[in-house]
Amino acid sequence: MPIDEQPSEDVLRRLVEEAQERGADAVVVEATPETADAWRRAGFAERARILEAPVAALEHRLGGEREPSYGSIHVQTDDVDAVVRGVRQFVPRMPGNSQGSVVSPPRNGWVTVYDELADREPEMLRRLARELSDRMGAVVLLLGVEGGQVVRFVLLERGRVMDEYLSVPEHHGELPPGDVIALSANPTVVARLTGADPAEVRRVIRTGKRLEDLAPAQELVTDVAAVLGVEGGNHGYAGAGDVPGAVQLPRE
Repeated sequence: MPIDEQPSEDVLRRLVEEAQERGADAVVVEATPETADAWRRAGFAERARILEAPVAALEHRLGGEREPSYGSIHVQTDDVDAVVRGVRQFVPRMPGNSQGSVVSPPRNGWVTVYDELADREPEMLRRLARELSDRMGAVVLLLGVEGGQVVRFVLLERGRVMDEYLSVPEHHGELPPGDVIALSANPTVVARLTGADPAEVRRVIRTGKRLEDLAPAQELVTDVAAVLGVEGGNHGYAGAGDVPGAVQLPRE
């Protein structure tokens, strides 16, 4: 059981005596979150951490992970051929065996990339977006839905992350307050990189503490794409080949 006492002189003396009676070489305590810092200051080193989560929350999350993820990468350029070359170069290097990619023609000043692997693995979507931004020295927007439940975008410039948004910042776990704030869209940065109206960014691209605080992910990602001025942000690889003029890059 966690000990909820502070490490006073009397408590420490008692623990030492008990350890000596048992012939133990060390005193081990399981401190509560409220007393842990005091025990560290008393000379105790943290050897393990006990974590707890409600069963209902875990069931909810497991259910969400069975829903599909999808995403798109929007490159601020009209040079389709350069984007195609980048996709041909980088996707085969990514672990996971992508089954194919699609590159759209320019729409509103953005060329969009869809990839089968990036839909399955959101981390690969981020990796490909970063590689394309770095290679082309361009502004790149990653936009996607994770586990069918939360919307994320990442804005990059020359390979560097300039802003990031997650509709429910603590959906994947508790975060420090500063990290929660960092996952809220920055209207000034978004406006500079995409030309979006800052007032619309503040109005539409909001965060919530729970999924129930916001519109369903499919509806929200459509609204976010509209504010950011990109087309085709409400779907992933499936159906991307139907975009008129799209370049399809199948793989065996």
